[in-house]
Amino acid sequence: MNISEIAKLAGVSPAAVSRYINGGSISEEKKQKIKKVIEETGYVPNMTARSLRQQRSDNIGIIVPRINSDSVSNLIEGVFSILNQSGYMTIFGNTENNEKREIEYIRMMQETKLAGVILIGTVFTNEHNRIFRDIKMPIVVCGQNHPLVNCIYHDDKNAAKAITSYMIKKGRRRLAYVGVTETDICVGLNRRLGVEEAMTEAGLDASSLVRTEGFFNAEEGYENMKKILDGGFVPDGVVCATDTLAAGVMKALREKGYSIPADVSVGGIGGETAGNIMYPSLTTVKLFHRESGERAAFLLLSIIRNNREEPERKLPVTHTKLGYELIERESV
Repeated sequence: MNISEIAKLAGVSPAAVSRYINGGSISEEKKQKIKKVIEETGYVPNMTARSLRQQRSDNIGIIVPRINSDSVSNLIEGVFSILNQSGYMTIFGNTENNEKREIEYIRMMQETKLAGVILIGTVFTNEHNRIFRDIKMPIVVCGQNHPLVNCIYHDDKNAAKAITSYMIKKGRRRLAYVGVTETDICVGLNRRLGVEEAMTEAGLDASSLVRTEGFFNAEEGYENMKKILDGGFVPDGVVCATDTLAAGVMKALREKGYSIPADVSVGGIGGETAGNIMYPSLTTVKLFHRESGERAAFLLLSIIRNNREEPERKLPVTHTKLGYELIERESV
């Protein structure tokens, strides 16, 4: 099956079929005829040949820091819920939290003329700054806020402030914070600042906050909570930078004989499904990861469409901050 045969079955010209496939201008009547034939025949355009003719790719790149993460999975689901309706295929890159590999993926995707890239950001380096200044390919960053590129990010500071304030209102005063590396500005630094701001506003000494930094998994939460307890500090409240860290923290506390929340309250950030099936269920702040993926995909597609239809009109860089929702459960 080729374009000429599709055109014959639809009763239109091959040029009309070509315009339909390539997103060109075509009447609604012809569009519906061609669409009906394509659906009935199961015709799939030769995307490689199409890309070579147009000197562009109809693929979109997605770069993630890790795949064993509920937040990343939910974000990717949001991205695909939009891209699957768009006709674009995707190329997937997992950096395993290696920022150098992230740069390599971005360069490779630009060299192969991908239509655009969605990057789930973590740590930005000087090399990121250089490539963001020079890049010609549309790019949207999720989860971080960078001045040079389009971003969809979370209100990390106020989310952490909300869970901390809630914990303080429940009578907790000796707080610990189990966080991640602060080279990750949003999840590492901003969430810690939110905890400290809540303490200050409640009349507590923020400098007394006992805190740790680690990786994004439950094992790190477990080990860092053990270090805090073995160091002689027993908090009555623990704020965790992620729900996954909170799972490890709760295990360490139980092993040491502490009851949650009678002895120690535990709160997380993320609002992932696992928090509802933990025992006790985890009080957390829900972040809208799926929505961030949907918005990133919508934004990227709008930029791609604009660049193809009105290349002389450049859209301004946008930064969208999403909200959060405190979810009260049993652990506080």
